[in-house]
Amino acid sequence: MTIALIRALLAVGVLAAGVIAAKADAKDYLGQEWVLNPRLSNVYMQTVKKNEIFETHQFNAVEGGVSEDGKAVINIQLESIDTHHDLRNVRMRFLLFETFKFPEAQITANINKSKLETLRSQTRIAYLLDFTVRMHGLEKEFQAPVWVTLINDTTVSVATIKPVIVAANDFGLEGNVGKLAELVGGILIAPGASITFDLVFGTGDAKPELESARAERQKLRLKEASDNITAEACENRLEVISQTNAIYFRSGSAQLDDKSRPLLDSLADIANRCPEVEKITVEGHTDTVGSSDSNQRLSEQRARAVVVFLTGKGVGGSRITSAGYGDSRPVASNDTENDRAKNRRIEFKVTKD
Repeated sequence: MTIALIRALLAVGVLAAGVIAAKADAKDYLGQEWVLNPRLSNVYMQTVKKNEIFETHQFNAVEGGVSEDGKAVINIQLESIDTHHDLRNVRMRFLLFETFKFPEAQITANINKSKLETLRSQTRIAYLLDFTVRMHGLEKEFQAPVWVTLINDTTVSVATIKPVIVAANDFGLEGNVGKLAELVGGILIAPGASITFDLVFGTGDAKPELESARAERQKLRLKEASDNITAEACENRLEVISQTNAIYFRSGSAQLDDKSRPLLDSLADIANRCPEVEKITVEGHTDTVGSSDSNQRLSEQRARAVVVFLTGKGVGGSRITSAGYGDSRPVASNDTENDRAKNRRIEFKVTKD
């Protein structure tokens, strides 16, 4: 056997071994657990008002991963929405998403890995993703085409090819969109939004760094959630909380309903982080059902009940007081039950140091 022939056979052997190894690597690559990269992953929400003004908002806290068996779970902290304007952020959190009751949205999917087997050779492929979104106590199934791109042996990105359209009534948010519209002068806000995302996942040697980054992000969010808030930011939050109409009492009574607790817990947390706010006044208001005298007493008692709750949560008694105005300051007519409900409300006013 000539030396040239031996070399040729060796070359063929090496090439065959490489092909076998590449196939083995591809199989291992598909079968591994993948961790979301929180630094490089983005989820955006686009909204429209007045039929012509498009606004893009970003969620800054996104976590999740894909298990070895292909189950994907992505959690989006709705409080992390960023509209680049503090008051608008607060309105989105409290009025639209009601994050005091529903803090996160979750996306789940089962990835068919057999459809990704050509990914290594093609680098990028289109994939039809079936997924479920759980938000605001409801869930809905969606389907969207996405690009799956192999960036390197330990990194993959998954990005929308076109926006995913989500209607407000898919998650019972149509009434909350109406609240936002009322707040900005009744302008038309589209009853839905389009969602786009670009999610980056890592595996293998990249996982420890990504898990460390996720822990660092969680630590930072916990710090932000406990830091003091400026007087202006406190005023924004209390103003919006006043507009939620999510503080409930038993009919004709000053006894707080348990449904009020999530919002009041959030309010207590905010009040305790507002050292620049010298005093918070809790104002009670009623509709016109019943006599003016009884409505006056009821409004005072309800405002006082909220003060008692907040002081029980650590808000200093010297910083919080109550006042009742009965039915003397309506914000709507008293002709319909819907309008009367708007008039039965608790509002918060601040005095800054």
